[in-house]
Amino acid sequence: MPERQPLPCIALTEREQLYDQVSHTRFIALLLQPDIDIHEIKEDTNSFGSFVFVTLSCRDEPQKLLTMWGCGYHEHRERWITDSWQWYESYRKAENLPVIPKEEALAHVKDREAYVRANASPSQPSRRAQLYELLADVVDEDGALSELEDLENLGWVFLSDDADENDTR
Repeated sequence: MPERQPLPCIALTEREQLYDQVSHTRFIALLLQPDIDIHEIKEDTNSFGSFVFVTLSCRDEPQKLLTMWGCGYHEHRERWITDSWQWYESYRKAENLPVIPKEEALAHVKDREAYVRANASPSQPSRRAQLYELLADVVDEDGALSELEDLENLGWVFLSDDADENDTR
């Protein structure tokens, strides 16, 4: 696999690069790195659910941004995400972005983590969520969502939890 480091000051493992994901512990360690600047931290949504988004850069290369998202509710998996953070390269301009003090950013993340962990209770995911999780493990998050929508558009009724009730065998 070719070396693809999103930021030069972050040495991602092969697995982290492959899955565009780091553990929560690793995420906190990255935020604490002295050569990392935090530019933005906010709670927002994407096509998967509601999460905390943290945009950062290397102090020596501020024009290249990385956005990490996690600590939220993944709607398609129907579960709270507490122990991992996804990341993507951000193509915004970093010229006028402020630098947020690390203590402030960490406090925000810890508050959100406490909220998520307090609300994360085990539940039985629907068939749709189970299939999404399987597809996401085989392809990726975007691909899984696309495949699932295609199957639903084809009328695959087994995705519904009430399919058993309609089974007339």
